[in-house]
Amino acid sequence: MIRMDSKAALRLQARARLGALSPAARTAASAEIRRLLQALPAWAAAPTIALYAAQPSEPNLTPLLSTPGKTLCLPRVSGQTLAFHHSTTPLQPGPWNLLEPHPDHSPLVDPSDIKLFTIPGLAFTKSGARLGRGGGFYDRFLAQAHPKAMKIGVCFETQIVPALPMEDHDHTMDWVVTESGMIRCGDF
Repeated sequence: MIRMDSKAALRLQARARLGALSPAARTAASAEIRRLLQALPAWAAAPTIALYAAQPSEPNLTPLLSTPGKTLCLPRVSGQTLAFHHSTTPLQPGPWNLLEPHPDHSPLVDPSDIKLFTIPGLAFTKSGARLGRGGGFYDRFLAQAHPKAMKIGVCFETQIVPALPMEDHDHTMDWVVTESGMIRCGDF
């Protein structure tokens, strides 16, 4: 059993593993992750998909923003909350220096309209547990999302770990996608 106070140590370990990946390895792995995401039947079925603007250490999903026939949205941080906006305009740095839609030029998306979420994290397990960066933004947002929305953890293979601590408010993933393949976690 992993103790809850070990989350900080787990985050340090995860950041070290990510730091060991070369830019070329990240680029190649990101391309394969995008290909695998688009191969999921849930991707084809979802009319509205939540992506994210990657930090340098995360899988880059930005090329998926040009997917035809889909409503694509990106997160924006406002205080302690996350909101998703249509990804129709250029992005700008937000309060955490992450690229995000401008709220005045990108309409807000109702959480219940999003049928598929791609969710970054520092570590994941094969059973769908996720270790985020510590702010709780995704967990708070997912509490108000449609209960049948597909949650897909997106990471590099090096981020898969055997176990993670989970709290009552933590959401598990239905799938985890890495450059090595797709891991079905949920019962759907």
